Amino acid sequence: MATVAYYLRSERNPSNIYLRLSVGRGKVIKRKSGYVIDPAKWSSDQKGKDSGKKRSVVEKVGFPKVARSREDKLEAMRDKLKKLSESIFEDYNNAIKDGLNINGEWLQEQIDKHHGKIEAVDIDSLLYQIQAYVDFLPRKKLNNGKIGASAGTIQKQISLKAKIEQYQSYTGKKYKVSDISPKWVEAFEKYLFEVDKLNPNTIGRYVKHLKTVCRFAGNNDVLTHKKFSTIKGYSVKRDVIYLTFDELEIIEKKTFEREALNNAKDWLIIGCFIGQRVSDLLSLTSKNLTTVSGMAMISLKQQKTGKQVMIPIHEKVNAILKKNKGSFPKKIADQKFNKHIKEVCKIAGIDEVIYGGKMVKDEETEITRKQFGMFPKHELVSSHICRRSFASNFYGEIPTSLLKDITAHSTEQQFLSYIGKSSSDSALQVAEYWSKQAAQAKKEPQMTVLNKAT
Repeated sequence: MATVAYYLRSERNPSNIYLRLSVGRGKVIKRKSGYVIDPAKWSSDQKGKDSGKKRSVVEKVGFPKVARSREDKLEAMRDKLKKLSESIFEDYNNAIKDGLNINGEWLQEQIDKHHGKIEAVDIDSLLYQIQAYVDFLPRKKLNNGKIGASAGTIQKQISLKAKIEQYQSYTGKKYKVSDISPKWVEAFEKYLFEVDKLNPNTIGRYVKHLKTVCRFAGNNDVLTHKKFSTIKGYSVKRDVIYLTFDELEIIEKKTFEREALNNAKDWLIIGCFIGQRVSDLLSLTSKNLTTVSGMAMISLKQQKTGKQVMIPIHEKVNAILKKNKGSFPKKIADQKFNKHIKEVCKIAGIDEVIYGGKMVKDEETEITRKQFGMFPKHELVSSHICRRSFASNFYGEIPTSLLKDITAHSTEQQFLSYIGKSSSDSALQVAEYWSKQAAQAKKEPQMTVLNKAT
C-alpha cells in the first residue's frame, strides 16, 4: 500500500511544496510537486484520508489552511494537490500492474506529465513501437547465437521511423500499429513512389521493416490489424552491375597521371579479387596477411557480420602486394575511393550504356536520391562493385558453397540472389560441371593389366 503526503522544507516565501511517496517499508521517494505557497498559509493537517475502497492506496496529505472568504486561492491550491494525488495514485496502480520500477525518475515523469510538460505515452502508436524496437535491437538474440543487431540493421529502423514521421506530417494523421493493414500499406507505397519518388526496391524494404515492427509489437501484446500478416516486403529484380574480367584487365593496364587514381585502381583490383565489403577492404593491413599450409592468405574478421574469413591471395592481388613491398596500397577514405574509382573507370573507357541507378540531386528540392535510367557504366560504379564483381565473375568457376564462405552470405540462396541468379541457374552450373567431369574422364588414359604376377 502506498501513501502520498505533501510537506514544506523551508520557511521562505514562496516555498516549494514537496511530494512524498511511500511505496513500502523503508522506501520513500520525494520530489517537488510543481507548486509553491506561503509557509504561513500551510497546515499539516491529516484531513482527506481515503478509505481505499475506490483505490488500492491510502491518501495522506498536508494541505494549505482552510480558505477564508478572501483567500479562495488556498482552496484552489488544495484542489490542485488533491488532483495531483489522484493522478499519482492512478499512475502508481497501473505501474504496479505492468511491473514497472517505481523510483525517483518514475515519480518525476508522472509529475511532469500531470503538469503537461510531457505528453502521455501511447504504446499503441506506430512511432512508439518503432522506437521500442530500435531500443530492443542492441539486446536481440540473433540466430548465430550472438546478442545485438548490427549498426546497419538499427539504422534501417531509424530511417523507417523518420519516413513514418514524414508520412504523418503529409497526411496530418497519427497512426497506431492496428492501422497497418494491406490498404494502409498501399497508400503508404503510393506516397513513397509519387511524392517521395523512391525506387521500388527501397519502397519494398520499408514495407518489410514495417511488418517486422508490427510483428514485434504483436508479440508484446500490442493490438495489430487482423490482416497485417498478409503484408509482404518485396524487391524488383534488376541487372547486376559488375566489372568483367576483361574490363578489370583494361583498368589494370591503365596508368594514370594522378597517383591518387593509381592508388584507387589498386584497391579496386584487390577488392574485385577478394570479394569483401568496402569497410573490410580498405581496413586491410599487412597484419591481415598470413600463411596456411604454405599458401598465402588474407585473414580478416568482417565488421558487419563478425565472421572470420580466410581468402586465398589471387595472383592479381599478389602482384600489387609485391609492388608495394609486401604491403597493401595507401589508406584511402570510403568517400574518396567511391569518387576516384568512377574517374578511373571513366578514363579507362568503361562507358557501355546500361540500365542502373545513381545518386542525383533534385534541382527543385535539393534532395539527393537514387535515380534509375540508362547511364554510362562508369557513372554507376561504386565501392560495392568490388564484392559483386568477385561473386559474379567467379560464379561457375568456383563452387558456390566456397564463394559464399568468402563473401560471408548465410545461405546459397542469398548468394544467388545477390548476383541475380536463380535456382535454375544453379542447376545449370551443376550440369555444366558434371559435363566437364565426364569429358575429362574420357580423356584420361585407362590402365590395363597385361600379366598377373606369379
